[in-house]
Amino acid sequence: MKPIQLPTPSAVTNFSAIDPLDSRYYDPEIARYLSEQSRIAYQAHVEAALAFTLADFKICSPDIARKIEAATTKVTARAVYEAEKTTKHDIKALVNTIKSELDEDAQPYVHFGATSYDIVATATALQLRTAIQQLVLPRLKKLDETLLTLTKRYADTVQIGRTHGQHAVPVTFGFAMAEYASRLTDSTLALKDLSDMLTGKFSGAVGAYNALSLFVDDPMKFEETVLGHLGLKPAAYSTQIIPAENIIRLIDELAITAGIMANLSHDMRHLQRTEIAEVREAFEKGQTGSSTMAHKRNPWNFENVISMSKQVTAQIVNANLNISSEHQRDLTDSASARFYGIVLASVASMAERLDRIMNKLEVDEASMQRNLYLTGGAIAAEPLYLLLEKYGHTTAHEKSKEVAHAALDAGIKLYEAAEKDKELKPYFEKFTKRELQILENPEKYYTGLASEKALTVYERCSSQL
Repeated sequence: MKPIQLPTPSAVTNFSAIDPLDSRYYDPEIARYLSEQSRIAYQAHVEAALAFTLADFKICSPDIARKIEAATTKVTARAVYEAEKTTKHDIKALVNTIKSELDEDAQPYVHFGATSYDIVATATALQLRTAIQQLVLPRLKKLDETLLTLTKRYADTVQIGRTHGQHAVPVTFGFAMAEYASRLTDSTLALKDLSDMLTGKFSGAVGAYNALSLFVDDPMKFEETVLGHLGLKPAAYSTQIIPAENIIRLIDELAITAGIMANLSHDMRHLQRTEIAEVREAFEKGQTGSSTMAHKRNPWNFENVISMSKQVTAQIVNANLNISSEHQRDLTDSASARFYGIVLASVASMAERLDRIMNKLEVDEASMQRNLYLTGGAIAAEPLYLLLEKYGHTTAHEKSKEVAHAALDAGIKLYEAAEKDKELKPYFEKFTKRELQILENPEKYYTGLASEKALTVYERCSSQL
């Protein structure tokens, strides 16, 4: 059978919509994979796969199968919804809509031997897998490539490291970008694996192949054939539905992915603070930061990504509540499961926005240098205490803390305070030239393997994407 031809969504934003994804954040490419029209198209596609399998098993002719496939491509959401006003059943409405396009000789073979969730569950798996692999992953990979470009470009650009919002010890900006490139690569690979684990079913009303047993000798082979036309494998076990775990795992990983993007956005937002000013979102001509404070250049895109991640995280609760279904089936997830597309759409939207902003990120290396020197070399407190211990000082950490705090209080350099300290004089005489360089100019000489690690991450992730 032919691959599914997804409907082309309208590029016109629907200002009557309730969900912001269908209005303010409307994206035609996302709608192509995740709209209601697309969901119905996937279900119709499963009905076509069933028809071809019926032909494979000599239950109907190949000509009838082709007629049914042609009819499924004409199905519209509008027509199905109109039919549902009568049926009060969405899949029966779909079946009636397909049949309305067929002669009487083909009509009996539409939905033949199927229960509704043979169609719904299989179509959902196919839709989610396709949307992950053709929409979400390409956008995440593009963002990851942008982060890797920044990782390599700024591998040697020294920046103060921060822990608890405080100056720590130096890293490089490339090292900071490498963190997110590495985490995003791992999550992207996990999403690919989890989407490949999504399965379909064609096992009937309770999963025991009762209906299929009436007209085929090997119902499991029939199921494999239907799903084979769709590129899916059967669930290891199914009732009327497929156990929810694989979709829940996928949504959990999508929430992790959203969290990584939000974490990056938090960092970029903080680095854009006026008193830090190490990065900036590019500001376009005519853009406004504030309706009253005309001087402002707000990090609004980063804040949007953070905000949207909350919506993704909220769906973890929804998905995990759907793990339970009484006996062989109840309908307690039939409405809530329809919201799963929000997760994929939000992650795709976040990735596109974040890539666009990071790709044009303005990095202020002069501000990075200025901030490095803000504490007068107090960031050398760590190497000072380690070197003191190396040369036998028994309370090195306490002494290093005492000298560092005194230097900060006096507004002098740590090296100057330590060099003048009588207790430390014999130790200074033992320090090598290199060790003294580190203490005097940690901003330059105490960067560890930040640059090397950034480039290692660059090579690993570039090869895995």
